[in-house]
Amino acid sequence: MTTTDQLLYVDHLVRVTCTLMSGPSLIQIVGEIDRTNSAELLRALEQARRIDDRFVVDVGRVGFIDITGVRVLTAFAEQGDTRVRNTPPQMARLMQLMGLRPFEESRSS
Repeated sequence: MTTTDQLLYVDHLVRVTCTLMSGPSLIQIVGEIDRTNSAELLRALEQARRIDDRFVVDVGRVGFIDITGVRVLTAFAEQGDTRVRNTPPQMARLMQLMGLRPFEESRSS
């Protein structure tokens, strides 16, 4: 299957793309997620459900995330068949402070 990249969202802090795959599609998030772009990010992720219903979300290149960003990713990951991978240490630490398990531990693989 030929992969197709779709731009889901971009602003001055973050870029979100979706690569359609034969298995779960891959969403890549690169940049910073905070209260200024969390709502738009969630809208973009929810719109991705029109493209596919199974996702792997790669957050390995997220350089900064705040509480609102963690809440957005957690809400999206809890819907449907979604797995978040490559959680940066800062994000894992913030999730721990919020009383959440890191994404890799949240679901059985």
